[in-house]
Amino acid sequence: ERLLKMTLEERRKEYSREYVALKSIPTWMEDLKSKSESDGETAKEDPQGKKSLSEKVSLYRGDITLLEVDAIVNAANSSLLGGGGVDGCIHRAAGPCLVAECRNLSGCETGQAKITCGYELPAKYVIHTVGPIARGHLTDDHKENLASCYKSSLKLAKENNIRSIAFPCISTGIYGFPNEPAAVIALNTTKEWLRKNHDEVDRIIFCVFLEVDYKIFKKKMGEFFPLDDANEEGTELSEETGGDSTEEKQNTEETKAQSQEA
Repeated sequence: ERLLKMTLEERRKEYSREYVALKSIPTWMEDLKSKSESDGETAKEDPQGKKSLSEKVSLYRGDITLLEVDAIVNAANSSLLGGGGVDGCIHRAAGPCLVAECRNLSGCETGQAKITCGYELPAKYVIHTVGPIARGHLTDDHKENLASCYKSSLKLAKENNIRSIAFPCISTGIYGFPNEPAAVIALNTTKEWLRKNHDEVDRIIFCVFLEVDYKIFKKKMGEFFPLDDANEEGTELSEETGGDSTEEKQNTEETKAQSQEA
């Protein structure tokens, strides 16, 4: 509670490490416009009176524990007491007070989320969500539970007036969820939430660590968040989340052993 009442400058003195300010991370809209300009093209103007969802999202490759945002999401295990991958990194960076608070939360069910203070992190809050263990055959339950991780986390963000939030890749490491279907579920679920809650958030960041995930998200974000989407119906989930396309099968095989995030 003491940390949450501090000003930004006061909080910065409590950080255990360096930080990456939100304003230094371009929106996806800014990335698209920058690419158009570098290619010698003229970026399309947004339709008058309408806002593109691409101004609300960002793709960032780096350490999620350095992001100075209202909340970062932790891909946690059901105990919420720390583990490997991004879970362990967040607990180490936040300091011992984080696990002390987590002990009072009585764990968390798969697909659900719980919120704590960020303590020594640049982020004010940590939203802990438990992704599905999807080793082997990917089922509809796995897909629904992963989508629920994003829905539950965004619900908590809205309830706690969190204006900026960063997600890691959830379930794609030792939990075995194929990288590309996981990215599609993340993007589709976020897009659907933004359509209904556009004014409830300033920025949603997809923070990836591995090159393979960066390439997947960069490609898919262009499909889900085009510059001229104008907050209207567009790309749908369809076969992309769990279809058996040749491309998806190839990506699954290529990435299966590479991602180590939890």
